[in-house]
Amino acid sequence: MEDVLAVPSAVLDAHLPKGPFITRDIPKILALIREHQRFIPRSQAEQDLNYRQIIPYAVLRNKGRYFMTQRLPKQGEARLHGKFSIGMGGHINRREAQAEDPIQAGLRRELWEEVGLQEVPPQSCTGILNDSSADVGKYHLGLVFPLSVPDGIRVMETGKMAGGWAEAADIEAQYDRMETWSQIAWRVRSVWEDR
Repeated sequence: MEDVLAVPSAVLDAHLPKGPFITRDIPKILALIREHQRFIPRSQAEQDLNYRQIIPYAVLRNKGRYFMTQRLPKQGEARLHGKFSIGMGGHINRREAQAEDPIQAGLRRELWEEVGLQEVPPQSCTGILNDSSADVGKYHLGLVFPLSVPDGIRVMETGKMAGGWAEAADIEAQYDRMETWSQIAWRVRSVWEDR
């Protein structure tokens, strides 16, 4: 059984500013997550509104293009099957618990597993996805990390997702078919695109 990093919802609700994309007080929020983090069974976390799972969400860029994927039916989160995404990442597992920064360790592991990115220096979180309008968002909190990466990356988990580099116009064309977090991140890209 997989254990994932989560934080009590009451703690987050008491300290998070309103809005689906938060840019204020990010260092304080990250410190709050570190202080109150715990690992609980994913099967519990996916159905228990008393916790929010913490998800590093990397937006990969290269020379004005963005790495866009589409989630296939074998991907674990059934609520997102068929959806397009400009975010890469996933749950932070217990194996990252002993790392100096479990969030960065989880981000590095996910990028290795999903696109074969071998080296990921520590990154700065530029925004927090806090959206409860979609069912998935009620159980997760996304930490946005924009990364400039080499163009040679590719989808490694081909049974779970398909994808590649996309121009802004391609993303706009798929906007209505994108997962909610990607729609939010895309709408506010001026916040993170030049970082």
